[in-house]
Amino acid sequence: MKTNKVRGLIAAPFTPMHENGEINLPVIDKYVDLLLEQGVTSVFVNGTTGEGTSLTLEERKIIAEKWIEAGKAKLDKVIIHVGTANLKDSQELARHAAKAGADMIGSMPTFFFRPASIELLVDYLAEIAKVAPDLPLFYYEIPEMTGVKFDMCHMMELAVQKIPNFGGIKFTSFDLPTFARCVDKFADKLSLCYGKDEQLVSALLLGAHAGVGSTYNYSGMIYSRIFKAAKAGNFKEATKDQIFSAKMIGVMFDEGFDVGVNKAVMQAVTGLPVGPPRLPLAAPSKEKIDRIMSRLKEIDFFEKRK
Repeated sequence: MKTNKVRGLIAAPFTPMHENGEINLPVIDKYVDLLLEQGVTSVFVNGTTGEGTSLTLEERKIIAEKWIEAGKAKLDKVIIHVGTANLKDSQELARHAAKAGADMIGSMPTFFFRPASIELLVDYLAEIAKVAPDLPLFYYEIPEMTGVKFDMCHMMELAVQKIPNFGGIKFTSFDLPTFARCVDKFADKLSLCYGKDEQLVSALLLGAHAGVGSTYNYSGMIYSRIFKAAKAGNFKEATKDQIFSAKMIGVMFDEGFDVGVNKAVMQAVTGLPVGPPRLPLAAPSKEKIDRIMSRLKEIDFFEKRK
């Protein structure tokens, strides 16, 4: 089995789209290089930021293949999210990811008919994991989107027992006390990745191995400084950049931060043509993006992102 260890910064990349909502694959080649230039070494593809649940299975396969092709020789890990609203589709995506050469897979739970217990959640994950037995499976914890809320430390205890290729967790929640318990119990066995950009330094202080973020796409150098300073034990310096990250994200939250706003900021800041989101999400108005860019300039974002 491939290693289940992942470290460093993991971008949650946007899915590049044309103005008509169709996917724009050639952009991904430049995307990989842009991430590497910012100190981001891995990707978590087709997740929330990538609008995975708004894509067809065939689109998700094509996008996975392209990221694997473009990033295999350059990125540390290409992790493919395979979570859907039903088990069979998730298994199909897991098989495809393994065949295409992914390093790892991840899955959120079903989010319409939700698992009613930790045991059912782990049973569901086990059925996905067994169709790609050579790939570590990460659980994608994001309760604010899925509505599935269980104690993750208990979930991981059961997952380790029932899933031979269980690799760890992408913990996208502000519940740091629970994350701390996960670190305490599993830091030497699994990969523990934290997914709230504005609290990365707190998670690193607790012992997180990696960060997964959407604003890493265009602010990777900020998070790279946070990660390096924290791992060197210099939390005073790490906190300075983390406070700036919170200010930056706050600017966007003031304007209704969602995938549409995030994509528009990515394009405005980097010039990479990631395009608009797909309905039912909507692209922000030019006036809104102009306001965001103006406020980011006021806080010296364009200097600090370098």
